[in-house]
Amino acid sequence: MAGNMTSSTPSPSRSLEGSTPSLSLQKPEDGKDTVDIPRRVSDTLGERGFNGDRYGVVSFQLDSSSHPRRWPMYRKVYDSALICFMEFYMTLLSNTGSTVAVYAHAELGISRVTAVMCFATVYLLGQAFGGLIFGPIAESFGHRTIYAASAFLSALSCMLIALGREHLSAVVIGRLVSGLVSAVPATVATGSMENMWDEKARITLIHVWIASAVAGLACGPPSATYLSTSSLRWPWVFGISAIVLGVLTVGSLAMQESRPAKVLRENVGKVARKTHFDHLSTRSDQRLPTLSGFVQTSLTQPVRLFFTEPVLFATSIMGAIVYGNLYTFSSALTVIYGDGFGMSARDASLVYLALGVGIIPTFLPRIYDHKLASRHRRDDIAMAPEDKLFGFYVAAPVLAIGLWWFAWTVPQLVHITPWASIVSLLLVGYATTEFDNVLSGYLTDTYTTFAASANAPMAFLRATLAGVFPLFTEQMFRGMGNNYALLLLAILATFFCGVAVWMWFNAKRLRLQSPFADKLGLAPPGSQQSPVAKEVVSEA
Repeated sequence: MAGNMTSSTPSPSRSLEGSTPSLSLQKPEDGKDTVDIPRRVSDTLGERGFNGDRYGVVSFQLDSSSHPRRWPMYRKVYDSALICFMEFYMTLLSNTGSTVAVYAHAELGISRVTAVMCFATVYLLGQAFGGLIFGPIAESFGHRTIYAASAFLSALSCMLIALGREHLSAVVIGRLVSGLVSAVPATVATGSMENMWDEKARITLIHVWIASAVAGLACGPPSATYLSTSSLRWPWVFGISAIVLGVLTVGSLAMQESRPAKVLRENVGKVARKTHFDHLSTRSDQRLPTLSGFVQTSLTQPVRLFFTEPVLFATSIMGAIVYGNLYTFSSALTVIYGDGFGMSARDASLVYLALGVGIIPTFLPRIYDHKLASRHRRDDIAMAPEDKLFGFYVAAPVLAIGLWWFAWTVPQLVHITPWASIVSLLLVGYATTEFDNVLSGYLTDTYTTFAASANAPMAFLRATLAGVFPLFTEQMFRGMGNNYALLLLAILATFFCGVAVWMWFNAKRLRLQSPFADKLGLAPPGSQQSPVAKEVVSEA
């Protein structure tokens, strides 16, 4: 589409802003007067893939190559791969805490529980609060800088721990800061994926991102155990991490900004400086917020969504508990396979990899999701977010079966080969990955441009529970016995099967009745989207 619109040609301008349609025919809400855009300014905007309307309000052309959805494939693949690896490594680092505490507590002169709190709980509570902060910051101020800053600060934090190994304060400060910034890939990634990829591509990308996190969880305890029991000892868990995160920092500098509103603002500024024409602007909802407006609206948005959106509330709690259970296993597997089966620390830590192997079959439901998306596209029918909940409906009973199986195949009640219980962990790993993948994807598709804020409550609860569970896991399993402790988890997983049935019948109705329905351009039950809105959403 040509971008040579001036004030004398007030024809419609369609935009590509995530998946939210925008028309520029009506006078802006701030009462702006019409602007006579010179031809040279219109031409410059058109060259960059933008339109300017008669009020000087600039928007993306529908086929604009400046929009992240229209970037070259190599550009999107590089940025997405870096985000996924950052999520993998920071999640790996998060699940080393309970293991390192076993080897560091005596050297630091503290109890094992205190060490778990300093190395694991502090990190994950930092991540919990970081998720509430960085999601809204990214939505308002952009993504690229925040990724690079998080990797850099995490590298410095790990270096602080490695060099200040004899000082507890260095450990606490380092783990707190590292955990705080680790929330960036955990919460901002879904928004970045939504900005860069269309609905069908996000099926795979969100899954790869989730699989990266679960793989990081599975690799955390073995890597920490092997380093801590080697001649390098536990400080090198953080020394090596500082090196890896330093490399990630450099890689992050090569990323591009993917937040459409910021891309738009930056280009408007560039055109204004190049043409010496300062009467261009963006829509009010795409402008840089004031500090007071950001605090009052954006910063509180995740909390408001959590308490006002029933589907988001149920999804966040359920996904957080299932994911948090993997941190329970970081301590529980040592008790079960160390005490129960007599394995060495290194051999017991390798059992955790079975949860990672469970990731592999989670790619099968994505085949179904892609076929469903292709059928909807062929029939020219927009996919509802609920159409992609199939994997969750399968994962709920699989998780329950896996935990019941695990509970009845470990000592003290039974004494059989450890492989009988290890196989059940594949089901747990599969179900956990599928839970997190499908539910995060569902929130991303439902809340589109507000995906980071929508995923922030689940990330907050997930990190909080993951930080608290290891504090009492060892005591619970030793006090209750392995079997009865696992039965509690199995019963809870069985309850989630009932939640899955509830969502089958109610999720779509509650989503369409949400206060955000109008804001996100969702049609109420029984109504149809306008042709222009449908076309823009389809292209996005």
